[in-house]
Amino acid sequence: MLARFFASLTLALCALSANAAIGTIDNAPAATLLYPHFEVDTASANGTNTLLTLQNTSATAILASVTLWTDYGLPTDHFNVYLTGYDQQVMDLGQIFRRIMPVTASAGQDPTNTISPKGPVSQDINFASCNNFLNGQQTGSSLSRDLVGAHSGQPSPDYFGGLCGARNYGDGIARGYVTVDTVNQCTMSVPGDPGYFAPGFSGVVTNQNVMFGDYTIVYPATRRTFTDSAVPVEASAVDPLTSSGTDKQTFYGRLVGYTAIDNREPLPTAWAGRAAAGRTDVDFWRDPGTTVAPFACGGAPAGLPSGQRVVALFGADGSAAGAPAGDLFPFISGTTSGQATLGVTAPLGWLFANLNLAAPSGPLGQIRQSWVTLRQTPQTLPVGGASYFVPGIQLGNAATGDDPNP
Repeated sequence: MLARFFASLTLALCALSANAAIGTIDNAPAATLLYPHFEVDTASANGTNTLLTLQNTSATAILASVTLWTDYGLPTDHFNVYLTGYDQQVMDLGQIFRRIMPVTASAGQDPTNTISPKGPVSQDINFASCNNFLNGQQTGSSLSRDLVGAHSGQPSPDYFGGLCGARNYGDGIARGYVTVDTVNQCTMSVPGDPGYFAPGFSGVVTNQNVMFGDYTIVYPATRRTFTDSAVPVEASAVDPLTSSGTDKQTFYGRLVGYTAIDNREPLPTAWAGRAAAGRTDVDFWRDPGTTVAPFACGGAPAGLPSGQRVVALFGADGSAAGAPAGDLFPFISGTTSGQATLGVTAPLGWLFANLNLAAPSGPLGQIRQSWVTLRQTPQTLPVGGASYFVPGIQLGNAATGDDPNP
């Protein structure tokens, strides 16, 4: 039932109009998807969890490279997903932390067409490079303590040589974000590895703008769920914003020396959205602008937290209602409390957040891409009622260096 529900939800999203435009994050199929925040209860299989869906919007069969990142932006687990034409896949992160991986197979690993079925108008082809990858994803049952540690601020020998790569909240919840890229072969490489991106389509990654997705964070204790679309990041090797250059902002820019060989459009820089006391929190993703290294447990990576340019609160009539200061969005991926951290006290108003840096740093100055989604809980919500994500309103654009302020 769950898989069918999420498949229907994804297909409904795909039915929406798509007007692709490089440099604007619009509702269009993309070559990279960002799932900006996840939470998984590592103490209970029935606790907080995050479910991702991945949809191929084309008749052509594709391969996708899925990477888990910590909330401080270090890559950890990685796996490949094969999709026949118009295929979809639900990825349960609670199972992935227990090494129960998604099971897919291209035609060469699935000669009877039972693992990844082919539809009447869809393609099913062989990726010989997947012979030692996709078949190996069918085993697992126990919680991966090393993966849990990597995402909950504990020492992680396998991933970080005994150092840490995430913040320790002390609540047993693994946090982070996920990226998915279209690729031309099964691989164990992750973004930033040599050869993952390369000029002239000679790397692992492709520019196939064919993917849609969404994600749902489930909180069984409060019977709440939050659902939103994955962030579609389009690719182009010919658009001036994403073709090769020097000190050019692209989505994976920090991992490719800002040479734009990833061809991925960057995200916005500034945001606005409705905010109400006790009913609005903010999920965010921020680009640190540089590679992040493992660090001594109990500390933080060099350069983080990094502050932000401006955050301002306004009442429903546009009157100033506060200007919170400090490191309000201190990680690469996380949730900020609207009332406790941002000081939202108005029963109805709005929030402005320019998540560029307060002062110039590095080759891009103070410009930093980001993503903001607001968690909204209705005032009269009954127990088990639906809460929801609302995407922030995009105001600035990292591709053009916009740095707006109210």
